[in-house]
Amino acid sequence: MKIMSKLLTLLLTIAVFVNLMTLILGIFYFFDFFLFKLWIAELVTTLVIAGIKVHVSYMIFESELKN
Repeated sequence: MKIMSKLLTLLLTIAVFVNLMTLILGIFYFFDFFLFKLWIAELVTTLVIAGIKVHVSYMIFESELKN
């Protein structure tokens, strides 16, 4: 479970970085509809990974309380 938590942290970091880079590209270049759809998709992916990370962290916390 702790390995999964570390992996999710890495994935969340990558997703946030890519999300910010897409937003920066959209600001410096003319913001077209494709970049906007890509940014929305990355935002949803980032939020899903963050939700999974919170759930896994809670499960680790619960298992440590039982022991």
